[in-house]
Order: sequence, then C-alpha cells, then structure tokens
Amino acid sequence: MKNMLLLFTVLCLSSSSINAQSNPSKFKIGLLAKTEDNSISKTFSFDEYTGYFANYNQTNYSVGLSFEYLLKSNLSINTGVNYSDKDFEGTFYCAVCEYIVAPTPQKVDFKFIEVPLTLKYYFLKDSLKPYGKFGVNNLFSLNEDVVDNSYALAIQIGAGVSFQLTNRLSIIAEVDYDHGITKFYDQSDFKLKTFGFGVGFMAHL
Repeated sequence: MKNMLLLFTVLCLSSSSINAQSNPSKFKIGLLAKTEDNSISKTFSFDEYTGYFANYNQTNYSVGLSFEYLLKSNLSINTGVNYSDKDFEGTFYCAVCEYIVAPTPQKVDFKFIEVPLTLKYYFLKDSLKPYGKFGVNNLFSLNEDVVDNSYALAIQIGAGVSFQLTNRLSIIAEVDYDHGITKFYDQSDFKLKTFGFGVGFMAHL
C-alpha cells in the first residue's frame, strides 16, 4: 500500500512538473540593450533669436528591463524601465548678440528614464516569431537644468523577431522609432526623433 501511495505521489509530481514546463506563465521578464540614432533637426531655436546648432555624431544607447504579458497567444502588452543616454554636442547661437569670444561646442546632458507602453503582435506561432509593436514612450529627464519640461511623450513603433531557445527562454532583436508628441522646450519646436536597434532576451516566469 505504501509503495502504491509513493508511486502515485511521484506520478502526480511528475505530471505537475511536465505541465508547468509545457504551459509556462503568461508573464515574461527580460533585458534589452539598444543603440540609438538621433534624427532630430540639427538646428533648433529657443526663441526668435537664440538656439543650438546640434551635432549628433556620437553613440547613444539605452538599456533596461522589459516586461511582457500575453493577452493571447499572438498578442501581448509590454512595458519596461530603461536608462537612456541621448547626449549630443550643441553650439549656442544668438542672432542679436555680440561676442568677444565665439561660443564653443558643449556637451548637452540628455539622459532619461524611459517607461514604454506598447502592444506587440506576433505574426507566427513557431519558434521564430516576427512581430510588430505600437504604443507610447514616456520620458523623464534626469537633468532638469537643460530642459523646460522634465517629461515628454513619444509615439513608438517597431518590428522585430523572437527566437525561442527553450520553452521558457527567447532571444530577441528589434528596431524601433520614437517620434515626440510633446516638447522639452517651451519656446522651441524641438521634439524627440530617434531610431533604435536592440537585442536582448525574454524569460517566462
């Protein structure tokens, strides 16, 4: 009798383990790192007479945690918390100023905490899953001295591919584009416009 109970217990535990492995949770967590390229205007004004000549010839990036919840087998809602470096070099100009020494280029400290919120649609249900995504990106400036508004909102669109390594682990590669809706400067038309290419992984919990 004891042997039968022991056998029954082992079979139940084995069945539960197999079921958990074949049916992972709908919640995923992962890490994503991206390189970014600014496509913002190389000249932007603060007012009628002053502004910056901008040079974006440097490496920008973001890195952070990603969270995904599967609404359906091919549809998910996604968010995350990312640290983003969008620094650039700016040269101040003033159309009505007289300079003894001409302004020199200075690094503009353009760093943010980003919280995206997107929907992702998977086109296939195989191990290799191409997808598209659409949503918004919330940007919170880490240096309020260089902006008038410490918060900005951008539309985010993108596409990528997810490759399933195991039942619980996938690697991803994606491209996306952020287009600013709101402005960082009250008297300027400066809005965020960036392209990003990222790689990372996602794991079922």
